[in-house]
Amino acid sequence: MAPLTLSSFTDAPREAARLVARTVRLDADTLATMPGGISALAGEAARVWMHPSAQLIAHGVAARLELPHGIDGGVAWIQAALSSIQATDAVGHPGSGPVALGALPFDRTEPAALVVPAQLVGVTPDGAAWVTTIGEGAAPAPHLEPAEPRRRSPDSFTLKSALPHDAWCERVAAAVAEIARGDLSKVVLARAVDVEANRPLVVEEILRRLTALYPSCAIFHVDGFLGASPELLLSRRARAVASHPLAGTYAVSADVDADRRFSEVLRRSAKDQREHRFVVEAVAAALGPACASLDVPDEPSIVSLRNVMHLGTPIHGHLKEGAPDALTLAARLHPTPAVCGTPRDLAEAWLGAHEGFRRGLYAGLVGWVDARGDGDWFLGIRSATVDGARARMVAGVGVVAGSSPEAELVETQLKLQAMLAALIRP
Repeated sequence: MAPLTLSSFTDAPREAARLVARTVRLDADTLATMPGGISALAGEAARVWMHPSAQLIAHGVAARLELPHGIDGGVAWIQAALSSIQATDAVGHPGSGPVALGALPFDRTEPAALVVPAQLVGVTPDGAAWVTTIGEGAAPAPHLEPAEPRRRSPDSFTLKSALPHDAWCERVAAAVAEIARGDLSKVVLARAVDVEANRPLVVEEILRRLTALYPSCAIFHVDGFLGASPELLLSRRARAVASHPLAGTYAVSADVDADRRFSEVLRRSAKDQREHRFVVEAVAAALGPACASLDVPDEPSIVSLRNVMHLGTPIHGHLKEGAPDALTLAARLHPTPAVCGTPRDLAEAWLGAHEGFRRGLYAGLVGWVDARGDGDWFLGIRSATVDGARARMVAGVGVVAGSSPEAELVETQLKLQAMLAALIRP
């Protein structure tokens, strides 16, 4: 049966009521018998979300939720549609019952879509597991089947920058000059690098490597777009809300003592502190009206990953009664100065005129929202778009007054290496 296609606040709830969702508990032994546990279900066709807070593996499409005018056209109807699905949920965890998940573009006006999967398997850190099945008229019986045996991974590749290094550095210099004129305070300039391998890239292998390399990140895969994002834009659990903006970057070495010194350099960097403060202030300003209370630390902390460290500020709040769902809140925040710049409208206009390529899903939103309004939305960074033996990696840097084009180029290389390490087996 063809999936439903929903695209408007008026029709979506009525059409969604034709769907029936059934969530049942899974015995822990069911997944334990699969080599790799829930990740064994993460084949190339699966939509994957793996994070320490929740793991979701989705197959098939019960409904396609289209946003013809992007998130600027409004996303609140998606929550209304999910709530209209007839649901029996024996679990009641965030992520159980009807769920919409996927990735949304960086450009708020670009057409987009999320899906309500026909089957979704979920696991929480405490070991609770479930499967939700959704169908029109009656929920089908669950069917758990490990992914097919993996193809042979590629073992050689070539890299090509979409723009030569010198030309890209000239764009950084142009951004610095624009900032010096006074209207623009920060712009996040991205750089694309294309990978061509000697054989088709194997999504399951890439996801496995990402999970091993970046266990604290959100590992995702949506129709060829995959990555390991370290940056939480918005998480909602009932009335508890959180965001963890990152901005300000330094390299990580293999020397613990050196990294301790590097972290102090990052903490004391006026340039990085200024870049970070732009993001924190924007997130707090956007979340504040929806919150009864909001805790924003005065100083950032260090977030260390495999090859870079960032300044990060964990923001926590308690939502007012009747506050919006996770996706609606995330849409209010996007794009933050972490991926666009500030003032936002000026930064978007500058990028449109100078960046030189369409970002697509890079630096957009990736995550999920359930019928209760709970959900997780991360920024689609440290990512790549895979198509057969080819992939495009993109990395961005925050350009502010005092930015060095050469230093910003090195930062993109560090961030791109994070993804390249997972794309190609050493």
